[in-house]
Amino acid sequence: MTTGTPGWNRFAGVSRPVAAAILGLLAALTIGGLQVGGGREHVAVASPTTAPFEGLTGDHALYARIAQRVATGESYYAVAAEEHRSGNYPLRPFVAVRLPTLAHIVAALGEQRAMLLFLAIGGAAILAWYRRLRTEPGLPRYAAVGALFVAVNLTQLAAREWLYIHEAAAGVLLALALAFYRPARPWLTMAIVAAALAIRETILPVAMLFGLFALIDRDWRAAAGWLAIGLCFAAGIGAHIAALAAVTTPADAASQGWNGQGGWIAYLSFVQASSLLRFFAGWVGALLVPLALLGWAAWRSRLGLTVLLIQLGYAALLMLFARPANFYWAMLITPTLFIGLAFAPAGLAELVRSLRQPTTALPAALN
Repeated sequence: MTTGTPGWNRFAGVSRPVAAAILGLLAALTIGGLQVGGGREHVAVASPTTAPFEGLTGDHALYARIAQRVATGESYYAVAAEEHRSGNYPLRPFVAVRLPTLAHIVAALGEQRAMLLFLAIGGAAILAWYRRLRTEPGLPRYAAVGALFVAVNLTQLAAREWLYIHEAAAGVLLALALAFYRPARPWLTMAIVAAALAIRETILPVAMLFGLFALIDRDWRAAAGWLAIGLCFAAGIGAHIAALAAVTTPADAASQGWNGQGGWIAYLSFVQASSLLRFFAGWVGALLVPLALLGWAAWRSRLGLTVLLIQLGYAALLMLFARPANFYWAMLITPTLFIGLAFAPAGLAELVRSLRQPTTALPAALN
């Protein structure tokens, strides 16, 4: 069997007004992106710069130098403060300085072994998504092509410079966690999300979403697990703040804030710069990104809803808060975003079919 059952498609049988509204939104987002061509002009390198380090520049050089000095036995926070000051990077507020986890991983394993570790995690994510898309009840067999979209958007793991960008490491862990997510067996997902959260605190909304689902399901054991992760995270952030306070002064540079408000075009640009789309013209992303989101909206399942909410939530954060120099934040979501393209053709076909129906059908219930 190659077609799957129609029940997986949330757009099957929607009313004409709903189909028209969704297609209208899709058209508006696509046309809006095409009018400016996506555009790499919405992406910029950070204005503070640190001295080049072994062929790396900018943020890559900053974090690589910190990791190397930690490997020699120096204190992470003393080193981070010194390197931030020398490169004119902000030290305040506390979120301007990365958590020490990734630096300690690279320091302990060395650069090559750390790269192999994250490549192995990436390979596991690809295989896990392939298995999930092949075995998920009701999905058509062709859905497994989504694993290929994961693979091509994890290519940055093979590039040395991206080892030092925390979003790349946290993003591949998030992709793996989502592939394993099953409400009845959340423990492996819980452990992987906790690991990602230890690397980049911006994974917190994902943990909160999983905790919310556990409460909705009245799965008190899972809810307690997510609460425990939240409490451990709060303790870790508290320790991070205290350690930074010991090595900084009010005279240290403060961040200019995160109020980019670049909107949809900035989001498209960030996704383009952080995915395989970086090798294509901006108009390609303007076409594919809305279709990928549509595809995720089409998959009627808890996992489909979870990834859709994660994609939309981070899209909103990128549109509202990310500055042009923060484009790599999109690496948290690009590994899984384009899986939605596997579902988009069938979803689009059902919307067009509903739009062409002469009579109004009752809307399908949303999960």
